[in-house]
Amino acid sequence: MTLITLTDLVKEFNGEPLFSPINLSLYNKTRLAIIGKNGCGKSTLLKMIIGELHPDKGQVILASNISIGYLSQSVISDFNHTLYKEIESTFSHIISMQEKMEELCKEIALHPEDKSLLKKYENISNEFEKLDGYNFRYKIDVMLSKFGFNKSQYDREISSFSGGEKMKIAFCKLLLQNPDLLILDEPTNHLDISTIKWLENYLTSYSGAILFVSHDQYFINAIADKVLEFSNKEVTLYSGNYDSYAAQKKMRYESLMKQYIKQEKERKKLEWFIRFYMPKPRFVSRAHDREKKLARLNANAIDKPREEKNDVHMKFSGTLREGKRVFTLKNLVIGYDKPLLDSMNFTLYGGDKLAIMGDNGTGKTTFIKTLLRHIKPYSGEINFYEDYKIGYLKQDGLMLESELEVFTYFSNKFPDLTSQEIYNLLGAYSFERDDFNKVISTLSGGEKMRLVLASLSAQKYDLLILDEPTNHLDMFSKQELSSGLNKFGGSIIVISHDRGFIDSIATSVMYFYNKHCYIAEGNYSEFESRYLNEILSEKEDEVIKNSPKKEQVEKEQNNQKRRKPALSYARLLQRIEKIDNLISDNKNKLNSPEYYSDQEKLNLLQEDIERLTKELNSLLEDLSYYED
Repeated sequence: MTLITLTDLVKEFNGEPLFSPINLSLYNKTRLAIIGKNGCGKSTLLKMIIGELHPDKGQVILASNISIGYLSQSVISDFNHTLYKEIESTFSHIISMQEKMEELCKEIALHPEDKSLLKKYENISNEFEKLDGYNFRYKIDVMLSKFGFNKSQYDREISSFSGGEKMKIAFCKLLLQNPDLLILDEPTNHLDISTIKWLENYLTSYSGAILFVSHDQYFINAIADKVLEFSNKEVTLYSGNYDSYAAQKKMRYESLMKQYIKQEKERKKLEWFIRFYMPKPRFVSRAHDREKKLARLNANAIDKPREEKNDVHMKFSGTLREGKRVFTLKNLVIGYDKPLLDSMNFTLYGGDKLAIMGDNGTGKTTFIKTLLRHIKPYSGEINFYEDYKIGYLKQDGLMLESELEVFTYFSNKFPDLTSQEIYNLLGAYSFERDDFNKVISTLSGGEKMRLVLASLSAQKYDLLILDEPTNHLDMFSKQELSSGLNKFGGSIIVISHDRGFIDSIATSVMYFYNKHCYIAEGNYSEFESRYLNEILSEKEDEVIKNSPKKEQVEKEQNNQKRRKPALSYARLLQRIEKIDNLISDNKNKLNSPEYYSDQEKLNLLQEDIERLTKELNSLLEDLSYYED
């Protein structure tokens, strides 16, 4: 089934198209990843599909009655709602049906002979079961726990949560809505490793189609079956996941380059022949023939294929002798009023690149604050062997709300730099002359992150501490950041949930989980093969432990089902006796000539017996509810 068709779709900016016309069909079960540099039009495409923006050319055709879910904080209906009330609102139609069933039970109790009430109840009850109505609260508990929320937070107003937590709340609600088409823009932002791994498994078996923008190669590999690339204003569709896309792109480039080289050789031959033989009367006709061939070649010529260049060039200055001890943790315990982790023992050396990973709230940022002496250790000690110069990128490093322009902000921050040095430095981080006059508070997340990283580049450090440095960076910028950090002469500590990024730089990994610090030499892949499956299995056990037990859910379902209709125990006994007598009377009639000699009457009598027997069984189920 075709869900969406894009026909010659174009969006312009200042009269110039952002990308070449897009022609694309999206089918049920498709998992399409959209990749490209920041600012190339990826999010613009999503907004045209959901109707927030109108195309300047072409059209978006949606299938009738299609439901679309777009991940944003607008999914949250009321920030004054409690967490549970907001998520519960996803099932408002099921709750309404449940309330209607309860009302009908009361009416049936008052009017047990009214068959129309019983029929209404049966219809609604059947629909309720088709919608899995008895399970919706269980689904809420499981989904919230998967995104890191516990029951102690259920009564908190959504306005009291952080921006990242609000986005996770929106994500929970969106997945529970289960739309035909799920549209996600950077879905792994704000999520920890275990949640991302769970999300990958969940989306792999998702019943609808998924359209998502991501710079997370691991995530794209796990989910995508198609990749739509925005590059040099061209939009190209590839089949498969990220690795498949990368291989196809390389082959496509090499094939086009071969065609282009062959084409240019042929062009030079034709041009030489025309130039050499046209003046010679004996060969004019042949030269004219070559002119026609050259015209055909020019009409069908392909442009020289271009590899998209990285316009970000990150460089961090600093030196620290390799193997020199930087600091040692001795029985270190971190925390405020209570410990967050068991004691840690670890030594960082010159040239080490330590990645810190783990679920949100396990103590990663608290560890960094303790390391920087912003807070005291709960117990134990940290021994620095020298007074090292430390560059620190905070987790909230993007909270730049200055009303200064970019150039003024940077020149005030680094008064010793000349104007040309500032121009050169900002230019290396992809800021063009037109960007220098932008007000800081109006910059995009990616621009703010590049500005913060440029600030770190302006000075020399022995140790860089980076808290989520890849947030809002596109793949090209992340690759350049990895390259710059690998060339850095000092030591590095980085907090990140970006598995590909950690794979590219880490020499060791610390993973915080359940008050324990797991430490492994090597990058993320090596850590994953050694520890992660054990950790995720332990976390899954914890989620199951804290979630409603399956037996409890089934018992509650059975109890609810037994409540139809809601007759008192005495009335039930009366009704059962009456129905049982009616069945006996009807069965006696089967032997009467009035019925067995008249097929039509006999059929009606048998139907009546079946109806009464069904009602009797239902009443007996209700009776067992009281007797239990």
